Amino acid sequence: MMKQVILFLLLFSPAGVFAQEKAQISVEGRSEIKVLPDEVLITVSIAEKAMETSKATSALNEKAALVTKALEDSGVAAYELTADNYYVNVNRVFTKGTARDSGYVASQNIKILVKDTGEELVKIVEALHAATDMSFRMEYRLSEEVRKSYQEELLQLAIADAQRKAAVIAKSLDIEQIAVFKVNYHSGASFEPVVYRAEAMRIKGADQTAPPTLEPEEQTLTDQISLVFSF
Repeated sequence: MMKQVILFLLLFSPAGVFAQEKAQISVEGRSEIKVLPDEVLITVSIAEKAMETSKATSALNEKAALVTKALEDSGVAAYELTADNYYVNVNRVFTKGTARDSGYVASQNIKILVKDTGEELVKIVEALHAATDMSFRMEYRLSEEVRKSYQEELLQLAIADAQRKAAVIAKSLDIEQIAVFKVNYHSGASFEPVVYRAEAMRIKGADQTAPPTLEPEEQTLTDQISLVFSF
């Protein structure tokens, strides 16, 4: 009976618990891949003022039609066109600290997702240049398909990086053999920011003398994983 009590105390005493703990090496594996974007989101901001809401919205619709026609005239088919809900607000003018209402302002954002960053993008930009005087913003992005295609490779590279680091540590400390004890992987691949370059442009058709030069830069994709090795 006394031997059983002593064995129980050894197993569940701090000393007993400590004796059962395995020596561990914790490492962080990281991966990085540089990828060129495969699509561009162009956001065209349009606005019109008028003394009546109906006239402001009518003028806004006419300007939106110019954008649509410019896209059709570009000859490009690989794009998606969407428009946000339009807003009509009171046109409040401040003069010498005094506010007065002067008609209405109708505004809207038109979004053009171009599935090409080369010649077709240039054609659309040129068409917008020639169509009217308006401001727009270009955002180079990675499509969902491209992002997903790199997830597995990023994870494999991160695991390999963690294994290399653990092997270096083990060799430096004369540890003959290590084994994976625990894996921590929560965040997954990081593609943020998806937009790596944004340009605000305001251009006039009359000012267009040469095709624009558009050279997208590479986006850096990263991933990480934590591995714990025992020995």
